[in-house]
Amino acid sequence: MKIKKIRTLRVLKGNLKKILPMKISEVIKSYENFSEQTIPDDAKGFTAHHNACKSAVVHAETLLKLARWTVIDEEVPKVSVDDGLNDLLEEAKKEYEEFEDEKY
Repeated sequence: MKIKKIRTLRVLKGNLKKILPMKISEVIKSYENFSEQTIPDDAKGFTAHHNACKSAVVHAETLLKLARWTVIDEEVPKVSVDDGLNDLLEEAKKEYEEFEDEKY
């Protein structure tokens, strides 16, 4: 993959606007697929599974922040409850909090 030099924030924002929707969708789909796998019973596997899920949620949140930044000079789009993204992120956060509560 050839990496193109980007010299201005405007060009960077334009490039990100084009690719971020697809990347966010890929991260969410990947999270859904992984999180639906059977959670290992052993402590090490259980922890690894939940840490991987947490990592995917943080990745999605970071991409969403970048997406919002790309439209900073425009009206920032609100994520609709209908698109399920907020629900997915909230569910992941609750799952992680439950995991943290069970750890101690």
